Amino acid sequence: MKTRGLFTQQVWELVHSTFQEITSCRFVCELADGSLPKSCFAHYLTQDVLYLIKDAEALGNLSKRATMAEDQLFFEELRNDGLQVELLIREEYLGYYELQEATSQSKAFADYSDFLLRHSLESSYEVACAALLPCFWIYGAVCDFIIARMTQNNPYQKFISTYSGDEYYSYLNTFIEIVEQNFMNSCFQEDMINVFIEASEHELRIFEESMLPAK
Repeated sequence: MKTRGLFTQQVWELVHSTFQEITSCRFVCELADGSLPKSCFAHYLTQDVLYLIKDAEALGNLSKRATMAEDQLFFEELRNDGLQVELLIREEYLGYYELQEATSQSKAFADYSDFLLRHSLESSYEVACAALLPCFWIYGAVCDFIIARMTQNNPYQKFISTYSGDEYYSYLNTFIEIVEQNFMNSCFQEDMINVFIEASEHELRIFEESMLPAK
């Protein structure tokens, strides 16, 4: 993962072991080599639909709370893009993989969603931004890891390719720049670091939970 400034340098050192746990967990490794049981993929994908709706709501909250017009527009754009991905998964990918929609959130996905929504509403703006960054930065780095190791004719390639490309990295770079600028001017630097660490741990737990159907 590439750092951009003081904040990302500090948090990367603190979450490096968590990131290693994620990239070595069964779900990520088996998604990359195509051996992931369909039941595990089904859990993750159907839960991702519900999670993206909550994530978009949290991003919308950031847009409303941002004081700079360009940040307001950025988070609103992220919100709309997240809803478009949710629609793509629900209307195209679930049918492609012959999966049924989930009717409620599982514990790990609900805990993560609640964490994001709570901070987007109740924490300071800069802390809220730091809480939402891992679902773009950590997740993007995990996708890079998977793509670099993806086998040919991987049955999950259609989904894996969703979170890659220039547009995603443009969003990510802008998000990191906003958080870095917030960090430099914030009275809540320690809180920003702590919520980033906690969000990264949520990322690990959703991957771990998604392997439970295989047990």
